[in-house]
Amino acid sequence: MLSRVASVKAPRTHNRRRVTGSSGMRREGGESEPQRPSMSRHVFASAVLLLLVTTMCCATCGAAPAKENDGNSDLRSIQELQWVDLFVPQTTLVLPEGGGTLGTKWDSFVSPSLVSAGGVIAAFAEGYVYGQYDTKYVLIKNYSSEVVAEYIDSSWDWSTLVEKVNESTWKAQSVLGTTDGTNNRVGILLNPTTTTKDNKVFLLAGSADVHYESGGKWKEGKFELKLVVGEAQSLLRAKGQVDGLNGAKSSLRSTRV
Repeated sequence: MLSRVASVKAPRTHNRRRVTGSSGMRREGGESEPQRPSMSRHVFASAVLLLLVTTMCCATCGAAPAKENDGNSDLRSIQELQWVDLFVPQTTLVLPEGGGTLGTKWDSFVSPSLVSAGGVIAAFAEGYVYGQYDTKYVLIKNYSSEVVAEYIDSSWDWSTLVEKVNESTWKAQSVLGTTDGTNNRVGILLNPTTTTKDNKVFLLAGSADVHYESGGKWKEGKFELKLVVGEAQSLLRAKGQVDGLNGAKSSLRSTRV
């Protein structure tokens, strides 16, 4: 009796059943279930291999353009940058704002600005003359600062510009200052900022006066802003320098803002 039951039940353990799920799809039962992990491994291995081949191909294709662009993106492979010193402390001569032929050497230049209008390239800077002290290190004259400029003809090539700047006749020009030439008052001009519209140049700078009071003290006045407007002219002197703004370097209209 037991043998008959065993013989009847034995085939059922090897029978592949098809079971219909709630979705209406048939799924394999019995021995078909263990086959899924094997198929997944094959699919995963194929996907990894395909990804590896694709990555290698992309890297090979992208290597050539990257190598070609290396030279174009690197400034060193184009041309080394060149420069010329326009404002040199204790070297560049600065002519006074009111005119004159004798220049003085200033102690430092900061806050440079560069604009181009009317065929003229104007380089501005904040020029400093340091204060003076007596033997006891008492301030006898406060420091002063003005806005100075140098004018460059836009038609000059690089070699011409270097030649002009290195000439002994090359000078800067004070274009905005409040110093009256005495030891009782000095002016301070700070942070010149420039912009252009058409042939006009706009110069904005902070301004303050420092007065000498009795008792040996210097008192700084009220700080204000000055706006200077001028027209750039491409008129050259006989020696090659540009006349500047409004045809004369000193004729600038100053407005307080």
